[in-house]
Amino acid sequence: MTYQDILNEAKEDIDRLDAELILGFIEKKTREKIFSNLNFSLNNEKVNTFRKLVKKRKTGFPLAYITGNKEFWKSEFIVNDVVLIPRPETELIIEEVLKEDLINKTILELGTGSGNISISIMKERPEVKIYATDKSINALLVAKKNSELNKTNKIIFLNHDWKKQWLFPSVDIIISNPPYVDKAEVDEEEDGVWFEPEEALFSDKSGFSDIEIILQKSFGFLKKNGKLLIEHAPFQSEKVADISMAIGYKEIKQKRDLNKDIRLSILEK
Repeated sequence: MTYQDILNEAKEDIDRLDAELILGFIEKKTREKIFSNLNFSLNNEKVNTFRKLVKKRKTGFPLAYITGNKEFWKSEFIVNDVVLIPRPETELIIEEVLKEDLINKTILELGTGSGNISISIMKERPEVKIYATDKSINALLVAKKNSELNKTNKIIFLNHDWKKQWLFPSVDIIISNPPYVDKAEVDEEEDGVWFEPEEALFSDKSGFSDIEIILQKSFGFLKKNGKLLIEHAPFQSEKVADISMAIGYKEIKQKRDLNKDIRLSILEK
């Protein structure tokens, strides 16, 4: 079968773009190369592999887990089902961190996952010191591999659960994209979500449990004038501001993502 034949067959089950990317993954070619060579033929083994992956994608299995990588900021990252798939809205954290003077500064990331946030920052500002933490050993292994591939070996990866004791020195900046989704509010048909690690997505108390822990504990580990940058759902922004004021943060700024939703709170001690 030619590329065109197999893509036409797949369109009955999945989006054309997804099919092209899956075919490119199998053939180790860019989507552009696939598109410009539609008359090329696939052997039977690759046809069977393609059909299996199309069937998998049809169930909602994320495309990023099929191809094993995801673009984020200016790089590509290895991803698999032990880490959350990086989202474009999370790039807002990097945009805001890069506005800071990072010379001789230390950043602590809580919940690094694939390492996409810390690695992206380090590539832009190699002078900064970063501790990137996660409670999942498997996630840390993925993050370390991404760090090696992106030549950001200065990042210090640590196994840490923010619900337990914190044993860090005082830092200048804390960043986190914690779980903040209310599991009860997610549609059962939501594409891909149910295949991602639950502990990286869902949180108790209507999605606010982990955010509240981080708000409370971070305050004591930030230096004077230090900042916490935390991602959250738009509907959680007012509650984040109220709790932060009660804790003692002296300044609160909230930033909107590309969809004009408040997605990030920046809290100054």
